[in-house]
Amino acid sequence: MRFRTTLSKRSLSARRLLFSLTARRSLLSLFVLLSILTMVVATPASSRPPPEPFCGPCGGSFTEEAHQYAETLGVENVTFDVERTTATIRVHDNGTATWTVKNRLASEETARYFRENGWVLDEIAENAAPGSSLDPEPFLDARVVGAKTVVLRYRTSAAATAPGGVVRFDGFRHAREGSISGLGADRLTVVGPPGTVVTRAPRGASVDGNSFSLTAFRDTGDGPFVAFARSDGIAGEAWSFVAVTLPLSGDIAFNLLSDVLLPASVLFALLVGFVRLGGREGSRNERTPRLVAGIVSVLGVLALFVGTLRLNHTVSGYSMGIVVAGGTYAVLGLLAFSHVRPTFYRTVAAVLLAWVVGLCVAMLAAVAVDSAVGARLFASNPYAIRKFLFAAFSVLLASFMTAVGYAAAVRRYRRVVLGIPPVAFAVVLALTIPVTRVRGPNDFLFSVFLLVYLLVFVALVGLPAFLLGRTIPNGR
Repeated sequence: MRFRTTLSKRSLSARRLLFSLTARRSLLSLFVLLSILTMVVATPASSRPPPEPFCGPCGGSFTEEAHQYAETLGVENVTFDVERTTATIRVHDNGTATWTVKNRLASEETARYFRENGWVLDEIAENAAPGSSLDPEPFLDARVVGAKTVVLRYRTSAAATAPGGVVRFDGFRHAREGSISGLGADRLTVVGPPGTVVTRAPRGASVDGNSFSLTAFRDTGDGPFVAFARSDGIAGEAWSFVAVTLPLSGDIAFNLLSDVLLPASVLFALLVGFVRLGGREGSRNERTPRLVAGIVSVLGVLALFVGTLRLNHTVSGYSMGIVVAGGTYAVLGLLAFSHVRPTFYRTVAAVLLAWVVGLCVAMLAAVAVDSAVGARLFASNPYAIRKFLFAAFSVLLASFMTAVGYAAAVRRYRRVVLGIPPVAFAVVLALTIPVTRVRGPNDFLFSVFLLVYLLVFVALVGLPAFLLGRTIPNGR
């Protein structure tokens, strides 16, 4: 008997040692993998060329090129500064686009020098091409107009025709985050072919028929392309989407994989883990579910109190979300005390009811404390609305863990709770994240943040709701 006990202890020690070695190897492998992944991601970012303005021959770029020529030729007492720059891009049906850049010089002496030395203006204009985001053909001409304005003209092949009569301008295609330092011009106007309307344009553009204007470059908005359709109705929008999708099949596939399918798969794996850890059905005990329901209610009241205090915090953008979570969990815990026989569908209904009450409580709390966050929300501020919806639906996802917990105890509903949330989550991501965009260097960080958010938020915030749903069937 002692021999067996000693052998058993030795076997247990050997297993622990083997497990320790395996764990260390796994951690070492994970560290090496993360290091390699970081190097792979960081290398392209560090090897990128420095940012350039979108319009190369505009303003400061033209001035820098002119100063270099002045130093080479030994020109003195001539300033090449530019006061204001406007640029117009006319997109044609034949797949070309004509650039017209007007640089108003700061000095009439500079304009006089360019009139007398036209070849210098030609050289400067030719070297100051429309930017690295385009493939410019040789410039057309450069001339001095009026007292102190130079006009530069280029032709680029940055346009293409697409099905449905859509003309696509590809000038912003490679304007990824970090590669464009600014617009370059004080005002940029893009004009489409006659008889078309703008259906896609960069964010912040002022659209008027078949043209739009920009005074600053923020980002590429909904995709990297500009589209001119024959109509601005549903048909025009549909053909514009087709025109943008065709050249971006690889980017779209990668965006769907990293921003939609991967987070949905992580959520599915997380739900499977919760259900697996739920174990077998417990014994009938009314005390445990009431205790868990009381804890959930107390946590909800605390979150409601903290969130209401932070509603006037301009820094806290998710204070409304905290109030929604507090109201939802408080009501969810109170509903668990009812004597109605619990079923899966009643549990889902209770989650939705508690969530709606949490939304109403958040709105009332914002009005009661005269919240700045609530004011921006009620003023239809797009940024505030987007942030609030993200927080509100995150609370719904976490509170739905109550139904997951119920399914862990009642096995016949497991397929439903394991399938519906990932599918719904994938649909929401596909509708809210522009899958037609060209990925930038920070998109990888966004994908990692989304995965970490899923793991931490659902695992921690959804744990009380899961335990509540897990214990409810055993208390009846």
